[in-house]
Amino acid sequence: MVSQPKPKHPWRLVGPWYRWPRAGVPSDGRSAPPAIQKFSSDDFVNEFIKEPQRSLKFDDDVDRVYAVQYEPATLSTGPLKDKLVTLFPQDANGKPNPSRTKLVSTQVRKLFLPTHSRHYLVVCELHCDMPGLPSVRRAETCQAGFVVRRKHLSYPESARPFAVNQIREIVGLQARLAELDESSPLRPRAAKRRQQRIAKMKDDGTFVARRAELVTALGDARRTLEQWKTDNGVRSIHQGWVPGEHERIGAWQIVEDEPQTLTEAVYPLFPLVADPNAPEHDAAGRTMFFGLIPASSFDTDAGKSRYDDESIYEIRCFVRRHDERCPRKVDAVPDCCGELVWSLASERYQLAAQFDVEGTANRPITIKMPNLAALAALAAKRPFGKFSPVKVIQPQSLKPKTDGTSLSGGAMGGVEICFFSIPLITIVAMFVLNIFLPIVVLVFGLWFLLAFKFCIPPSIAVDAGIQAELDAVGAAGVDIDTGFSLAVDFQGPNLTTAQVNADLSAQVSADIAVTHQLPAGDVSAGIDDLANSPLSDLNAINVETASLPSDAANDPPIVDLSAGLEYEDHRVVGEGAAA
Repeated sequence: MVSQPKPKHPWRLVGPWYRWPRAGVPSDGRSAPPAIQKFSSDDFVNEFIKEPQRSLKFDDDVDRVYAVQYEPATLSTGPLKDKLVTLFPQDANGKPNPSRTKLVSTQVRKLFLPTHSRHYLVVCELHCDMPGLPSVRRAETCQAGFVVRRKHLSYPESARPFAVNQIREIVGLQARLAELDESSPLRPRAAKRRQQRIAKMKDDGTFVARRAELVTALGDARRTLEQWKTDNGVRSIHQGWVPGEHERIGAWQIVEDEPQTLTEAVYPLFPLVADPNAPEHDAAGRTMFFGLIPASSFDTDAGKSRYDDESIYEIRCFVRRHDERCPRKVDAVPDCCGELVWSLASERYQLAAQFDVEGTANRPITIKMPNLAALAALAAKRPFGKFSPVKVIQPQSLKPKTDGTSLSGGAMGGVEICFFSIPLITIVAMFVLNIFLPIVVLVFGLWFLLAFKFCIPPSIAVDAGIQAELDAVGAAGVDIDTGFSLAVDFQGPNLTTAQVNADLSAQVSADIAVTHQLPAGDVSAGIDDLANSPLSDLNAINVETASLPSDAANDPPIVDLSAGLEYEDHRVVGEGAAA
């Protein structure tokens, strides 16, 4: 007779105890999902093993996915009624239509890439599902891992247009509500102006009613979307990555939430073993696991990468209970077909784009251009070919013809092999960048791109009077895009919106023309269409640049890599709800 295994208590795989609402309190841990923890150090695994709780806090201004809300640029009132309040010349469909753009939080976690100097672990722990939630001995498991799932909505294609418009309406309402709640990120000066506008609304008694109106409208829009889901049979589908017949080729396929047979690609979970010499270690007396969350993969599905920056993912962890009827196999994982115990889904997340502005700022790069004087000296003594290590083979050589400083034509020749020096390529590439950046800004009206470049020493001179006018208007709590008349000591008896606009337009146009070597008339033609808000933002960029020290040898630390590194508070068992 085959012996039957003894009855076992059910297991529960949950998040780590220090991430429970009340740290280590069993009743709070039963429904805790696996935790995602963030790190900046390249040695993050060893740091985590030594001190599991010490991970970076998630900053909702940075670590959330933001949708871009497009709003048609409204014409200003009063003296500026023909001025556009915009810095972006297109609408959501890319058509010429001046628009205002805002960032609206989607409540989806954003995970940066290793190239952004950010790394993430998923952490969980195993308990016996009985009173007190005691830990399970690690020896009772024979496999631990996790899968990455992709969330996908299934609905008729004919129903898509309505949903797109409804979602745009919801995002728009969220954007306006975020403005009132001052939760959408802005530059310091713009945030200050917003704060003044909100304070004025509260003073005149219109704030509460306006906010209540937006909350009601948002609720109605969401209910309409829910009804759309019901009417069209919309359902949420979980997709897992299933490997194909050939290596590195697979596909996202519909999978069960908690399957007992694994068909998906699995990532390993590693045991977190407490240091025996550290009795207060966070993993002491507990069965905890951790795994590295993947941000990229060589796997493909019909030419598409397994992971992208558009899909929404979540993680499900699992452990396999060892079947006592099977002999242990040291080199086999798993060594039996025991029961799989699954965790709840982690929070949803989306991967940052490769060139995410906030992500790339975490890993600054210094490129030192070649010294032309040194190159001139080396050119006179160069051994033939020694300083030209880049070999370029052209099956058909392209030979441009120049006439002075312009291109007059060109010809295509036969096979040609050329050797270039890396400093030569670098000099020409930098020169081309400096030529085309201002042209792109001017042709397409993308003036906001100027915020992403500045040079030391500054090549602009800011008129202190312009900034004094803006400070005076801001101090009075007046919207610079509406009609006003303000007495200021330094300017005479009255200052109007039209006067501020004229002064700003002239000064900002002159700054851009000098800095980027553009014809002043061409710049003025584009700048003159802007109202005071975008002009003030452009002027603020110039003010910040002009405030930099003029000594290029002592350039300021623009990027403070430790400024945003705030660590989670250390918690002890029984401590109240996590912040």
